[in-house]
Amino acid sequence: MDELMEVEGGVDRGVEGGNRGVCVLNTKTNPIVDNYHISNNVLGLGINGKVVECFNKNDNKKYALKVLRDSPKSRREVDLHCRGSSCQHVVAIVDVYENIYNNQKCLLVVMECMGGGELFQRIQDRADGAFTEREAACIMREICVAVQHLHLLNIAHRDLKPENLLYTSMVDIQ
Repeated sequence: MDELMEVEGGVDRGVEGGNRGVCVLNTKTNPIVDNYHISNNVLGLGINGKVVECFNKNDNKKYALKVLRDSPKSRREVDLHCRGSSCQHVVAIVDVYENIYNNQKCLLVVMECMGGGELFQRIQDRADGAFTEREAACIMREICVAVQHLHLLNIAHRDLKPENLLYTSMVDIQ
């Protein structure tokens, strides 16, 4: 069983297994701008909200900020995402804020920034030369590990598609 650490606000993770232990949400209510610089650079758009770039004020590290209108559905999404992010193949949640954003009560979800782009874009970029069987097998294995992890938690993703599968960095899987 993972041992939990006490902190004020944010997301706590168990200490066993690196930074990917049990996720416990502690929603912060202070303004997100106390801790992060919010960029106008949109990283992505989804059905439930947009994702913009943000930077931690302490170390200037880049993160992705997902803006969700506060609702029971959004809170459930964040809770399920937090539970699932104990897997290395699921984007980790760093902080969650309840703030007013564009005059609406929102959940602001700070996540690790996946700087490698979408699988969909990589497939399109390789139009002339398809992925090798080895590359495709490595990609499929990582997807299956993530889906199995979610299923073991009784979570169904329900929107698996190449546009929603992100790379950590621009370096290809070998």
